[in-house]
Amino acid sequence: MNDPANRTNPPLATAAHFWERGRILYTAILAFILLLWFVLTWPHFRPAMNLRDLGAFAVLGLLANVCYCAAYPADLAMQRLLPQIYWRRFRQILWVLGTLLAMLFENYWIADEIYDDVKQGASQLSLGTNTPAHLASNMNFPAPLAVVGFLSAIGILFLAVAAALIFWFARKPKFARLSARTGALVAAVYVALLFGFSASSRETALARGQEKYFCEIDCHFAYSVVEVNAQPDGRYLVTLRTRFDETTTSPSRPKDATLAPSPREVRLIDSAGHEYAPTTMQGTPLTTPIKPADSYTTKLEFNLPKDATGLRLLINTIPAWPDKLVIGDENSLLHKKTYLSL
Repeated sequence: MNDPANRTNPPLATAAHFWERGRILYTAILAFILLLWFVLTWPHFRPAMNLRDLGAFAVLGLLANVCYCAAYPADLAMQRLLPQIYWRRFRQILWVLGTLLAMLFENYWIADEIYDDVKQGASQLSLGTNTPAHLASNMNFPAPLAVVGFLSAIGILFLAVAAALIFWFARKPKFARLSARTGALVAAVYVALLFGFSASSRETALARGQEKYFCEIDCHFAYSVVEVNAQPDGRYLVTLRTRFDETTTSPSRPKDATLAPSPREVRLIDSAGHEYAPTTMQGTPLTTPIKPADSYTTKLEFNLPKDATGLRLLINTIPAWPDKLVIGDENSLLHKKTYLSL
């Protein structure tokens, strides 16, 4: 990939001349690999031939191209710090290494996270979440993509801020502004996705016995209410079942390996919006490690006022600051909740 540009061209134009031509080949290679998977394993992927699942692949392609843009700050820094003969060669090596890494990641993702999710006769493809689309979950965006997107956005913002500061102190205000604008653009797109998926979420109340799924990246825990007893003295006893759904595990995960659920928070909420935490818990603690296909129950006791009506149970992961900024997470800003009806 020879680049006829020279030092007389603006550095950004020189970088764009190389990287945007490279983007075409980069995208074509990744698309060809995906096509090979479809052709060589046909008809395995036939159930994925629908708008929803093809759109999911398009999202992955978009993220791959967003990651590709990380080459620009490195290229501009190379032009600033290295002689011309070296940064020309270094950018070519960087393109090759980045493309090889993307190819490796794409093949891993398809083989380990997507391939086994596609069932003959009914598509359950969800980009590695392994959760059938009709099940209620604490996420309305694929969890692996949400994590990758969060980490990528943090990484790009860090690089953009660092580049802006370096260029500013090097008295290159034009490049400093460009880096700052790149960071602002990434932040704006991420915030739009964050609030977009929160706005598209819906408050849901599951019937007795229906399960609410929690994604642990490569497997899922399911929670359901199996018994409710209201006592005359205002005590309310709720028996909650925790189940490790073995059908949602990653193919690479050992079937006898235990996993401890993330810390959960349980509250009863009445029609007025008042929240009540459990006063006691009996049975198996909610953080007990569990093997795939196993389950256990926990009895929760609540003390409620006699006029409490419209009760519903909310179980969610104890909020931590990253959760509020993860796209599609139930704990993210303005995201609606999924409740268990009593």
